[in-house]
Amino acid sequence: MYYSNDDQYQRQEPSVLTRWTKLVVRAALKGGKDFCKETSIHGFNHIAAPRRHWFERLLWVAATMLAIWGALDVSMGQLQRFNESPTVVTLEKDFRSWRYSLPAITYCYKNRVDKAKLPSTIKQHFGIERDDASYPFYSRLVTAIANSDLFHLELFQEFRDMDEKVDMVKIASEVMLPAQIKTVSSEGGHVYKWIPVITEAGACYATNSLALADVTVTRMHPNDSREWPISCKYSSLSCYIIMDVTTDANFYVHSPYDIMDLTLTVSDVFLSLTRATQLSVMESRCGRGVKELQPKRRGCLYSDEPIASGKKVYSTNTCRLTCRSRLALAKCGCIPFYYFYEAGPQCTPKGMWCLAAYAQQLTTNNGEKCACAPQCMDSIYKEISVNDQIWDRLPFKLRGSVKFIVQAPKTRYTREIVFHFQDLVVSFGGAAGLFLGASFISFVEILFFLLTRAFRLFAGDKPLRTEEKKPAIQVKKLYIPYETQRIKHLTSILDGQRQYEDYIVKLK
Repeated sequence: MYYSNDDQYQRQEPSVLTRWTKLVVRAALKGGKDFCKETSIHGFNHIAAPRRHWFERLLWVAATMLAIWGALDVSMGQLQRFNESPTVVTLEKDFRSWRYSLPAITYCYKNRVDKAKLPSTIKQHFGIERDDASYPFYSRLVTAIANSDLFHLELFQEFRDMDEKVDMVKIASEVMLPAQIKTVSSEGGHVYKWIPVITEAGACYATNSLALADVTVTRMHPNDSREWPISCKYSSLSCYIIMDVTTDANFYVHSPYDIMDLTLTVSDVFLSLTRATQLSVMESRCGRGVKELQPKRRGCLYSDEPIASGKKVYSTNTCRLTCRSRLALAKCGCIPFYYFYEAGPQCTPKGMWCLAAYAQQLTTNNGEKCACAPQCMDSIYKEISVNDQIWDRLPFKLRGSVKFIVQAPKTRYTREIVFHFQDLVVSFGGAAGLFLGASFISFVEILFFLLTRAFRLFAGDKPLRTEEKKPAIQVKKLYIPYETQRIKHLTSILDGQRQYEDYIVKLK
């Protein structure tokens, strides 16, 4: 038989891709077979064992793959737990050794306009002198700006047609009354410095809060909050803070890790009133190592971890105020001056009057949930009882006083790490051992196998070990017990002795 030239042209050689594919498949099969023979992981040696039926090999492949899937599934679940929820919130009750925080206080004068500062403010911002005919109009505008709050914007009705830009933040801070308040607490030696702030209640003063950096009118000095939050040790004596004022004011109690919330209960203090308010507190703390975790893993944020650009601190209420500012921007196209730290155009008097129609929606954020992460460190105060006494005699008649008494807590929440990295390693090892019978050394063997294969592939070296070729047919040697061999040996000696004697007899 021979082939013509036409037949030779018709036969086509395999392409380069086909040849490389065959080489790769052949190398993979050979490497897999060698790995199955060498590894100590259970199941693989049965796949490559000699003289096995193909159906047995298929069963062992399926069983091994199922075991690998089980180990990976359990390990991935533990890895997800380690990445997403390695902490747990526990309830502590060893209260006798605790120190708990005194509340932060924000107080706002009911009339926040200093009449002595009014003429200079009007002249600076509007260029109007006191003897000008329009002076009363601008006087009422400045008063409306200073005495307004987010939920009472009806004072801007008179200026609903005024669409001129007005620096309301600067006006409110310039005409506000100085902080004329006397503060005493059960923790003597601490200084309660009152910081001017802009809140939803307008221009106010706040103390003992670590979340004031974004709402302050003036720049805070680091020493102003160095001792905050002021804490009190558990004892049989109560911890309290007393404030005396000479002008009617509203007091807001809030967490020392947050700013005030206008929707909470307000303590209205006027001259001749002495008020004692009992407060309970529930604190949230964090255990050792929690702060080193990523915020997503620990599920909370510290005060020094702002999430919005341009912010200096994070708190739950500042996050909620951001949602309100976005709603105000959507409704009226501007942001009220109470949120001067938020991005967006500031409202004019016309814009403030526009927001008056949406006060209720701003309170509830239009029924939409505002996604705000909880704070890692927090204190929630609740009012238990209020005891008022009104004086009609001097000198108590000329001042108002409020005393906040904090009852010592007997429980608190603590966030602890319950799933450390060591626990993750142990869970991986347990899954690998349960499903595959593998250990750390088994994975070292895999690494060693891959490195040696890579070295042989790129270096072109011969295999480090050569197996002796076994004959195709092996003859099994007959096993002879030791006693039988010993008897044969003795018999041969006796036979030799008998032959010698017979030879001697013949010679004789």
